[in-house]
Amino acid sequence: MNAQLLDFPEHVERTEPIRQKQQELLAFDVSNEALEDEIKKLMLELEDRTDAAASELQSELESIWEFKDDFSAQDNWDAVQEQKREMKRLV
Repeated sequence: MNAQLLDFPEHVERTEPIRQKQQELLAFDVSNEALEDEIKKLMLELEDRTDAAASELQSELESIWEFKDDFSAQDNWDAVQEQKREMKRLV
């Protein structure tokens, strides 16, 4: 075990820019247009359903869009993806 240990501050200095870039959202993830398109697509799928669960999903999707400016793009996208999973469970 004669391996040299990295100097932690030096390691952080070298790797921090890479870590920050990985944390950034991609341009298409941030787009309101992409979010709106996904919500519209899901709403169209729910349009013909009249059950209570579908109505609740529609309300959730409308809420996500209404309050999208209060949350990060990633949070909004995650919320839409969660609604999408819920919809698949209904089908």
